[in-house]
Amino acid sequence: MSTKSISTEQGDLGTAKAPAGRGFAWGFVAQGFSSAVNFGLAVMAGQLLGPKGLGVVFIGSVAYQFVLGLQRGIITQPLIAGGAPLTTPERHRLAQSGLTIVVVSGFVFAVAFGLAGFALGGDLGRGLLLFAPWTLAGLLQEFWKAVLFQEGKGRTSAVSEATRLTVMALLLPFALSHRNDYIIVGIWGIAAAIGFVVAFLGLRVPPGRPAEALSWLRHEAWALGRWLGAREIVYQLGTYSTVTALAVVIGSANLGGLRSAEALFSPFSLIAAAFLLPALPALSRELAISRRAAQRLALRISVVAVAIGASYLAVMAVLGRWLLTHLFGRSFAPFGGLIWPMATAQLLGAASLAFGVLLIAETRGLVLLAAAIVGATTTFGFATSLGLTNGVTGAAWGLTIGAAVSAVFLVAAAGRRREPQTSEAPSVPGPQEGLR
Repeated sequence: MSTKSISTEQGDLGTAKAPAGRGFAWGFVAQGFSSAVNFGLAVMAGQLLGPKGLGVVFIGSVAYQFVLGLQRGIITQPLIAGGAPLTTPERHRLAQSGLTIVVVSGFVFAVAFGLAGFALGGDLGRGLLLFAPWTLAGLLQEFWKAVLFQEGKGRTSAVSEATRLTVMALLLPFALSHRNDYIIVGIWGIAAAIGFVVAFLGLRVPPGRPAEALSWLRHEAWALGRWLGAREIVYQLGTYSTVTALAVVIGSANLGGLRSAEALFSPFSLIAAAFLLPALPALSRELAISRRAAQRLALRISVVAVAIGASYLAVMAVLGRWLLTHLFGRSFAPFGGLIWPMATAQLLGAASLAFGVLLIAETRGLVLLAAAIVGATTTFGFATSLGLTNGVTGAAWGLTIGAAVSAVFLVAAAGRRREPQTSEAPSVPGPQEGLR
């Protein structure tokens, strides 16, 4: 049976046809626990190790998050975009292949972290060594969490994340008594491993055969995954380049003020991540029915996201300056005006969120890569140039302009009708096609 066939009988779709509203609700719950886990790791490291220890943990965490981003782009999102509309046996077969690829690639990255850590030495090497033993566990838990949402098992995914947080809380006394960075990150890794076991018990699909998994990666996932992986690299490079340039242009103190204003809106990033978990399978299934149905769902998701963002902005308008000084200190009072450009950027991201996911569902990876390139270059250009002329306020509005350009690009691209494919695998637009 071809993995590209789509059953028209609801019974064949199994649990994947769970109510969409329930899936989005569990997305909020799961992402809430996930954010608490990551926040808990930062708090443990900061409280028990001090600024230098937290910095070392942060180095390793950034490397892990980069690998996780590549996994989502190359493996997880292509799997869900192609698999969500399929029958239950076909979805499970794809999940088997994806699981095999994650196991192999996760092991490779874990070994690479270890070797690089020993070779580099110092804080950079130690940060990589901290996460090397637990990279595979973290990647597996994140992958299976997304698969559970595809299968309509959002509650099980939320239980998996709640288990992670509970395990970290139970092992906290061990961290308090030893105050060692390997133990602190080890607690995070053990929690991820147990969370994966809980998630796997909710959907017991064994790994697939390596040859079949490699064939799926090369002939199906790679057509979209290569573009999403490249997009992740562009995003990371763009972010790092912009931050580095702003440190020179506006100074480290102003950069710290800019980051503090951004941090006030970190809870809103939780909302965006919560939407992403159920949105991709939901939009992929709607797309199998009709493109117009998928566009309507994307619009509804964006309207809800913007409404939540506007509500959060209203709270920040009243409490933002107070929170800034009470969370970060009185020295951050001059940066209260940065709340407005940061809020605008978040609203723009919310407005375009679902349309970016729709482009993934349509396997339009080249368009998404182009959006990342346009957004990164625009953000870098406006943030640095306005930072030179107007200081930290100009830099903040420069970041917002970059967000606006990226949002308009995504919405416009998603609004254009895509010509139907003539082959099973997504084709790469040639010079005459342009960006569809």
